[in-house]
Amino acid sequence: MAFNHENLNVYQRLLPFNAKVGIWTGEWNSKHAICDQMSRAAGSILENVAMASAAYSSMKHRALDYAIGSSLEFAACLDLARIKRLLDAKGVYTEKEELSQILRMLVGLRKSWARSAHFVREDCAEYEAVDKARDKARDKGEEDKSLFHHETLDVYKVAVEVATDFCTSEAVTRLSNQAFRRLDELLTSMVLNIAEGNGRFSDADQARFLGTSHESAIKLAARLDLGVTQNLLPRDEVFRWKALLQRVSVMTSSMIAGSKD
Repeated sequence: MAFNHENLNVYQRLLPFNAKVGIWTGEWNSKHAICDQMSRAAGSILENVAMASAAYSSMKHRALDYAIGSSLEFAACLDLARIKRLLDAKGVYTEKEELSQILRMLVGLRKSWARSAHFVREDCAEYEAVDKARDKARDKGEEDKSLFHHETLDVYKVAVEVATDFCTSEAVTRLSNQAFRRLDELLTSMVLNIAEGNGRFSDADQARFLGTSHESAIKLAARLDLGVTQNLLPRDEVFRWKALLQRVSVMTSSMIAGSKD
């Protein structure tokens, strides 16, 4: 006997997606924090779709919210994979297109649940509309457009700028795996939590994820200072990175305050 979730198109689409992620992360150097985060996010989407199908009442909604949030976290992982040159730009955009279709399917499921409290079903017409919109964008040569809302946020752009500058630094390439991992975990947390927080539906959830990003930015600044003290990182580069981190800190603080008004 098959589980209900096995009949969902989005679930069947997520199986090869997760398998592909497993191949990538198995080939990458484990010093990169996104190896763990990407695997966890992809698995979370899959598992929460299954839970949404089996759950009752508000738990369906909650499980789908988790899946949607993990989809946005995964999109940010793809940006970091490009910055780290683990995936090329064209490949990242292709994967983002696939992820955007999965995300729209999840939103379709969420809307379907709102219409029926007893089971989750898929809306084929909604999927067809998504495919037509995607094809129309391609015909217009709009492949370089942002596929996710968080990509348009200034705070996300600045966070990605920090990651780009950090990962292209010669001094950073000379760090030991342990020293790199300490910094990279905080950097990754800062970027990913902005993306996931922006996609959360409740103000409380948004504030929680943005708060984590805010804390990661501050902790990263402190770790960079330590790197200078230990003569591992050049003072001028750290000064530039900290200026960007301060902007992230100010913007996340402002967004958190706004969500509480």
